[in-house]
Amino acid sequence: MTVDDSAKSHWLTSQAANDQTRQRLAVGSGDGHPPGMDTELALLKQRADQADQRMARMEGTLDRMDDRLVRITEVLGSVATRNTVWAALGTGAAIAFAVVGVFIAILTYLQDQRIATRPEPAPAAAVAPMILQLPPWPTPPASPAAPQPATPPG
Repeated sequence: MTVDDSAKSHWLTSQAANDQTRQRLAVGSGDGHPPGMDTELALLKQRADQADQRMARMEGTLDRMDDRLVRITEVLGSVATRNTVWAALGTGAAIAFAVVGVFIAILTYLQDQRIATRPEPAPAAAVAPMILQLPPWPTPPASPAAPQPATPPG
């Protein structure tokens, strides 16, 4: 079995880089990190805490919004939509027309029954004619002779 020397050289190169990094870190405060890192670390911790606080506030807001959306959805579920209103109006109109139709049918049936059970009227007795005799119309009296127009002299 042969060993690939290129992989070995790469490993050795990366090990040397890691050793150099370790030496640079050891030169600092002696605890394995470069000088000034403590303040940067404290600053990062502070920012992380602030981010956690913001996230907690945002989660609280989202929870309240979720509750509101659930209530809105429940209310909107009980509100009649335009289609529901038109369906109700159509159903009401259909019921009204059906009731009117049944009422007319019942009245027609009753009228037919009344005509069928009504006895045939007896023929009316002949009525004797009435003769009225009036006195003759009085004639107006004769009018006196109309005066003659006067003739002018001459």
